[in-house]
Amino acid sequence: MIDFDSAKAACEAYVRCLTESDLEALLDLFADDAAIEDPVGTDWREGKEVLRAFYAEACQGVAKAELTGNPRVAGNEVAFPFNVTAGAPGQQVVINIIDIFKFNEDGKIATMRAFWGPNNMAS
Repeated sequence: MIDFDSAKAACEAYVRCLTESDLEALLDLFADDAAIEDPVGTDWREGKEVLRAFYAEACQGVAKAELTGNPRVAGNEVAFPFNVTAGAPGQQVVINIIDIFKFNEDGKIATMRAFWGPNNMAS
């Protein structure tokens, strides 16, 4: 089980790393064999090198990421709402997302699922 403070710190670090395009710090949050489903319903991406490629591209498009509510922790999982502002100035879109992290016994993110779709995007 992960405690609330550790889970909240992981959520805060995640959005900070997205905003700052800090790829190495972002990847350090994840287990070596981590898997992500972003958005939910797409194929899972597994392993650090696959995540590196995904987040390298994602970070290039993120202008800002910010938490929009408190994390909810249960067992070894946390769900949290946040917004990502992406795109070039004047063409930006805001995506309202809920992510769910599942942590391993070392406190690293083992899985991440991102819940968002076209109805969660606004220009």
